[in-house]
Amino acid sequence: MWVVKVFVRRLLATVVLVLASPGPRHILAGIAVLLGLLPLAPAVHADTSPAAAPGSVAFWYAASPPLAELAQFEWAVLEPGHLSPRDVAFLRAQGSSPFAYLSVGEYDGDLAAGGDQIVRSASEVRNQAWNSQVMRLSAPAWREHLLAQARALEQQGYVGLFLDTLDSFLLLPEGSREAERVALRDFLRQLHRELPELKLIFNRGFEVLPELPGVASAVAVESIHAGWDAGRSRYRAVPQADRDWLDIHLDPLRAQGVPLIAIDYLPSTQREEARALAERLRGEGFIPFVTMPELNYLGVSTLEVQPRRVAVVYDPREGPLSTNRGHMFLGGLIEYLGYRVDYLPVDQLPEIPLGGLYAGVVTWMTSGPPDDSAAFDAWLAARLDEGVPLAIMAGLPVVDRTLLGRLGLRRVSKPAKPGVTILTQDASLVGGFEAPVTVRVRELVALDMIDGEAQAGLSLVDSEQRRYTPVATGPAGGIALTPYIIEEGPDYQRWILDPFAFLQRALRLPPLPRPDATTENGRRIATVHIDGDGFLSRAEVAGSPYAGREVLEAFIEPHELLTSVSVIEGEIGPKGRYPHLARELEPIAREIFANRKVEVASHSFSHPFYWQPERAQLREGFTAEYGMTMAIPGYDRLDFTREVVGSTAYINERLTTADKPVKMIFWTGDALPDAATIKLAYDAGLENVNGGTTILTRAHPSLTGLSPLIRPTAGGIQYYAPIINENLYTNLWQGPYYGFRGVLETFALTDAPRRLRGLHLYYHFYSATKQASIRVMQDIYRSMQAEQPISLWMSQYIRRMHGLHQASLARLADGRWQIRGLDGLRTLRLDPALGWPDLRRSQGVAGVRELPQGRYVHLSDAHAVLALRPERDPRPALEQANLPLLGWDYLDDDRVKLSFAGEMPLRFSVRASGRCSLEVAGRHHAGVKVQGLWQFELAETRVSDAQLLCH
Repeated sequence: MWVVKVFVRRLLATVVLVLASPGPRHILAGIAVLLGLLPLAPAVHADTSPAAAPGSVAFWYAASPPLAELAQFEWAVLEPGHLSPRDVAFLRAQGSSPFAYLSVGEYDGDLAAGGDQIVRSASEVRNQAWNSQVMRLSAPAWREHLLAQARALEQQGYVGLFLDTLDSFLLLPEGSREAERVALRDFLRQLHRELPELKLIFNRGFEVLPELPGVASAVAVESIHAGWDAGRSRYRAVPQADRDWLDIHLDPLRAQGVPLIAIDYLPSTQREEARALAERLRGEGFIPFVTMPELNYLGVSTLEVQPRRVAVVYDPREGPLSTNRGHMFLGGLIEYLGYRVDYLPVDQLPEIPLGGLYAGVVTWMTSGPPDDSAAFDAWLAARLDEGVPLAIMAGLPVVDRTLLGRLGLRRVSKPAKPGVTILTQDASLVGGFEAPVTVRVRELVALDMIDGEAQAGLSLVDSEQRRYTPVATGPAGGIALTPYIIEEGPDYQRWILDPFAFLQRALRLPPLPRPDATTENGRRIATVHIDGDGFLSRAEVAGSPYAGREVLEAFIEPHELLTSVSVIEGEIGPKGRYPHLARELEPIAREIFANRKVEVASHSFSHPFYWQPERAQLREGFTAEYGMTMAIPGYDRLDFTREVVGSTAYINERLTTADKPVKMIFWTGDALPDAATIKLAYDAGLENVNGGTTILTRAHPSLTGLSPLIRPTAGGIQYYAPIINENLYTNLWQGPYYGFRGVLETFALTDAPRRLRGLHLYYHFYSATKQASIRVMQDIYRSMQAEQPISLWMSQYIRRMHGLHQASLARLADGRWQIRGLDGLRTLRLDPALGWPDLRRSQGVAGVRELPQGRYVHLSDAHAVLALRPERDPRPALEQANLPLLGWDYLDDDRVKLSFAGEMPLRFSVRASGRCSLEVAGRHHAGVKVQGLWQFELAETRVSDAQLLCH
């Protein structure tokens, strides 16, 4: 009798919650159940081995799921309508098992649109809370519909199904319930029998579970300690009686070893409480996921994702993202700090919670408040509620005084009077980076701190003793406002603000392993890529060869650097501008592409100078100095398919072989294609690069010259050239032709004091036409090789940039870092405060090299787990290598199985306390000790499963 009373109390307490909860739905019972008409479930008898429990689980039903972060979880339950098969494949490739949501007992679509079979399968009962129809499992058409869905989801790559609404039959009239319960049982048995590879998570299903031993891979239950009252739209503590009732059903499952998933609900403003609750649930034997009822929030499981995204909010009224200063000035700096940048237009801000996913929000807006300022202020306030820090830069777009107060700021009633002087200055934040503080009043925002609420980076006082604070940081974020961010001169810009210090302080960025695309295996990355312009120009050397020939013989062949080469079809092909020269030019292109160090790219058909010509023509004072494209007879209308797909086909058919096809498109002209054109390239199987204007020289050393690496678009990512080509160094090829020597300064200035870029040589064929430029090019090549970099093709480097954008980090329960989504990236940069890699407890970690620019950790796998320790690990560890590392597996404390693959003879060194030797395919190689490291030099370019022994 006590059990029945607990059962009834549980139902009375939760009937409103159950019928209206917007989480994974469960319908416990109708009124008849409350009256005791449903018998209690019999004991469960196990007759199969227990299912393997996942280490972690996540649920996400909203659109635009954050795939890289969800890949951190061993199981991820998703709404399949929001994922493509490619998305599903990505999750599986990252080691995560994607589960598709499937409603078994209800249909939430348009019944009429579903067809006669769906209509005939529907009951007369409607679940008003969900606006869905309760279906009859006894109807063959409905069962076949569900089976067809399950088969389709398996074909899409899903590992399993999350089966919801298993108890919706309890809403039906009492007389039909038992038949529908039996039909449900039989359907689940049939589903398991016909699709045995699909794992099944039951959302409760207590009414049939006793008769389905071994069918459920896991059972999910909601609201163990923290629930959601949908009727009152509020969170609620779950009474003990509810847990007592659940235990009646869960204890037999525990005895079987069936994994139990607990989904509890807390608001995003209670992240710390969510951590504690997840730990409590884990201690109670559950696989926890603490989230929000809309399941659009990256909650906490047995692991917690480390927020690695920064949202940069910009105002489209100020122009497109590509020209926005928040993008151009901040993007590369935030990327260096190890974060992904999501650029959000202020009129299209996401409605989902950002807590747990974003490390901070930065605004860079100079046009004042947006059109809907109240909505914008409310959006920012919601971020602060979640504990997501806010940094306001450039202009002040905030109207709400309460919101400003939360940042520790208040408006000053009057603008500053003449005679302004500096009251306080924190030189570590402002005025000590690139440019000093010079008092400026024009554009000064009348804003000050609330005493005790924030710390001033710079405070000014006017002649009437009114205080103005344009730079400040506090617990909720910070401000850095014009005119104290960047000093503008006639032909230069310099940071007054230290943007690194400000962003780290305002956004409270913690030390973490930072994905790094500058370095690999302890060596600076080097790339060389060539735009096709000037291929047919004559070189000012003996015999006046074509520039294409001179580049091959003077630059590519003599130097051991991999090179990505493009040509313009309209320049060298028979359908281009110079058809009479094709028979001379095409053989040179074939010879270049056949070189073992060269990969093949296209530089388009007609070299468009503007990839968005309509937008370009709207610019004030626009003049198409060179026309819109190269002038080609009969080609009068710009056709992007012809430019991208057509030029690729031409090169593949006439200039290269089937085993060495075109891999990339190098954007031409202004290098700013729209999203549709970028998608066109990806759909054609092409990666892309170019755009951006990174250039730093001794004359102009400011980091305002550092462009970002990445421009996200709806059509895919555009990858900017890491360092700009010789065109800017030579005044648009007007001279001096030796001006490209300045790229050596760029290499130096982007390597110290911070390594912001690798060695990226980007030029055109016309750099082989002038004596001065040829000599400079030789100097550049010699300088690059002297640094002993790791040489990569541009397509390989793009995979590193993609990993920089996509990678995610999570903290496991034991404190180790789990890294996913790296693609080709294989380096993490450690803050020294974090210590050293613990090679015994890590996975996919090969070693570390400490340089003045940072502590660079080498990864041997895209799926890595990094453990840390206070001092350097004594195990044999890779110090540096000149080829990509494919494997580094510790067999014991003295032996390592390793693999490398590249295009050059292998050179690497190992740090170890004992003497090291290497066994490769039965041959013994003794290491040579140089400066405390064991060095190896092999003739092979590819080494598989070699054994390193250090004793």
